[in-house]
Amino acid sequence: MTTDPRDTRDAAGATSRTARPYGVAALGVAVLAGSASAVVVAALAAVFDGSAGLVGALTGAGVTLLVLATGFAAVDLVAGLMPTASLVVALLTYTLQVVLLAALLVVLRGADGLEQTLAPGWFAGGVITVALAWTVCLVWHAMRARIPLYDLPVHEAVSPSEVSER
Repeated sequence: MTTDPRDTRDAAGATSRTARPYGVAALGVAVLAGSASAVVVAALAAVFDGSAGLVGALTGAGVTLLVLATGFAAVDLVAGLMPTASLVVALLTYTLQVVLLAALLVVLRGADGLEQTLAPGWFAGGVITVALAWTVCLVWHAMRARIPLYDLPVHEAVSPSEVSER
């Protein structure tokens, strides 16, 4: 179970991170999909709106990819070190991600002459495209990952005669 508080201390007494290959693979797939969608939206922005569209799409996509990847990596790290705290950290990380993106939008909205250097519509397009690609990839990966529902307890080998005696 992911919330099993097993003691993972090594010989020196330090806690060690449990191997979590699922998180690393999911992060890689999501970053790849987010990057690919960022390239597509940036190309469309450059064709239809020139350099302002290109800068807007790349800025929106880049910021979103950075925020989502760091949040995912933080939650995966905590899930490996302290599984019992992973839900709390995930909720706090998600809230922080939304607040950071909203704060960036407020700062950009207050900037003078923004439309000449960055197209706000393409910025939003970059954010939405990367967030959708990210979400679809993580759902796809979660549906196909072979993650055990629970861990079976490890018992010593017992002969059939010992079982009947119990």
